[in-house]
Amino acid sequence: MRKAGCDIQDINFKSLQQLGSKHMVSGIPPTALPGKVCEICLVGKQPRNPFHSHLNIRSSECLEVVSSNICGPFEVPSIVGNRYFITFVDEFSRMIWLHIVKQKSDAFETFLKFKAHVERESGKLLKVLRTNGGGEYTSNEFEEYYHK
Repeated sequence: MRKAGCDIQDINFKSLQQLGSKHMVSGIPPTALPGKVCEICLVGKQPRNPFHSHLNIRSSECLEVVSSNICGPFEVPSIVGNRYFITFVDEFSRMIWLHIVKQKSDAFETFLKFKAHVERESGKLLKVLRTNGGGEYTSNEFEEYYHK
């Protein structure tokens, strides 16, 4: 949507002037530099700041913070009937574990197996499980486990 007073010729007028004056494109009328440029057009031309190539790590060791999410259901199940997958991502090492499950209700059992496996392999304890607040991590089973 253009703001009133914004003319299409205002957009990149220096390039248009150069194309016409150097006969790089035929049919371009002579372009004069406008006295006033539309503010919206200028904002639209501003470059975006670059994305950071690294993220600030909030944990200082493996298993201090692990993020988890459940994806699905997928319309077409796997050969053995799985329609979901659960990811666990260690914030410090960026190690990712993927578990394929048949239903969301398998989340608690999958979490217990994951936790036992990574704690046994690493010799460290999982301290924080970070989720997106989805209902799969707020079941009665999880509530009882968290209270223990």
